[in-house]
Amino acid sequence: MGPILEKPSNPSRTLVLGLLMNCRFAACTKKCPLRKLHNDLSIEEKHEYALGLSDEEVNNILVRHELCYEKRLSDLNHW
Repeated sequence: MGPILEKPSNPSRTLVLGLLMNCRFAACTKKCPLRKLHNDLSIEEKHEYALGLSDEEVNNILVRHELCYEKRLSDLNHW
């Protein structure tokens, strides 16, 4: 089995891998820590990147994502 077929070690890491693929919104913000990686890395490189993150880095990315997601939803609801 090649490295791309290995399963990420936990659901949080899987979510980070999904966020590396693209933003849930049409475009991510300039403050997004994953923004540059969306286009610069191949799928294989994104997988390796997600697997190489420490648990703390994974948690930090997910916390920032949740805050951004909530803010953007709130902004949409203020129309």
